[in-house]
Formats: sequence, structure tokens, C-alpha cells
Amino acid sequence: MKDDMTNPTGEEPQKENDPALPSFLTQPRPIDKVLLSLLAFMTIYSMVMIPLRPHLLVNAPWLVSLLTGSGLGLLITAAQNQGAALTLAALTAAAAASHIKFMAVYFLMGKHWGQDFITWLFANHTPLWWRKLEGFVEKHLFLSLLLGFIPFSPIPATILVAIAGIRKLKGWVIGLYIYLLAIGNKLFYLYLGGRFGEGIQPTLETIDRYMMQITLVLIAYVFIMNWWRGSKKKPVQ
Repeated sequence: MKDDMTNPTGEEPQKENDPALPSFLTQPRPIDKVLLSLLAFMTIYSMVMIPLRPHLLVNAPWLVSLLTGSGLGLLITAAQNQGAALTLAALTAAAAASHIKFMAVYFLMGKHWGQDFITWLFANHTPLWWRKLEGFVEKHLFLSLLLGFIPFSPIPATILVAIAGIRKLKGWVIGLYIYLLAIGNKLFYLYLGGRFGEGIQPTLETIDRYMMQITLVLIAYVFIMNWWRGSKKKPVQ
């Protein structure tokens, strides 16, 4: 009887140890709404490009490099146009810019949302591998970014850029640095295309496909966990 009087709705009160949703979701400011909209756009853009990539790689490899920063697209274009040095140089510069085109958003999310963004990204359950590497990343952020731009690296450069935002580093410095790293990444594919031609493409496509599948699984896990935890929460009356 006493419980009914203290909780007339009969609903189970929210547990104190339940992870709360970050303020940028529960009470979004104008800048938060902009960033969340950009995050949604980036997700949709990436999903739309997935089924288009195989077709573009066969019919317009230069276009997939412009749209996504694809190294494979650059490799194929280089193999097919080995004498067009100026064209390949311009495409390399453009592909590098496309590679990092969305990273400014991650930098701003880190800058405005702070550590809550990292916590939310991992669905309030920071994985062991990140807890082990977090200290190293904090001390050696620029080296970690370098490792993140090595071809087929499993290190998520987007999270590293967000950490740069959390640390309030200068945006133009980070932007210039990651652009130079992206240039180096694309030069790797440019060299392979000019040196070995299209014969190396199947091997790289296989590696790229597996890395893409792993990335998609991780993204799906994050979104599913966030949705599941959000659905478990009941408003306190």
C-alpha cells in the first residue's frame, strides 16, 4: 500500500545506475541540431554509396574517387591513364580532400559535445580495446592519426579527429595535417596503379570489402545498442 502511494503510476522508477542520454540528445541546442542533422546526412550518404561503388569502379573509377575518396578508384584510373600525370595529380588531390570531407563534422562534435560524444558512440560501454589504447592516443594523438591513415588500417581516424576536437586543438592545424596524411594514403594507390596496373585490383578489392563489412557491423552495433538502451528507459513520473 505504501509503495502505491509513493508511486501512484505503478511504473518502475528509473534506476540510478542507468546510463543517461547525453544533453545534446535530450536538450539539443541549435548547434547540436545542426551536427545531428549532418551526422544523419553522412550516414545516409555512406549507405547510398555502398551499392554504387562496384558499378562506379567498373564504369567511372575517377568519379568514385571524387565522391568517396576511394583509393581503388584512383588505382584503376592510374592504371588506365599512366601518361596523364597532371590529371592524376589533380585527381589525387581531389580524392584526398574527399577522403576527409566529413571529418570536420567529427572535429566539431568532439569540440561541442566533449567526452559525452565518445561515450555515446560506444553505447555507454567503452570496449576493452579502446580503454587500453585511450592513454596512448591522448599522449600521441598525431602519431595515432598517422597510423589511422595507413591503407587498410583498423584504427578509426574519425574518432581520433573527434578527440582532437575534445582537446580544443586548432581546427586548421588538424585539417592541414589530416589532408597531408590523406595525400600520402592516395599516393600509395597511385603508385600501385602505375606500377602493377589493374592486376592488383582483385586483391585490394577483397581486403577493402572485408574492412567495409567490419566497419558496417561496428556501425550497426553502435546504433542498435543506442536504440535498445533508449527504448528501455521509462520517464520518471
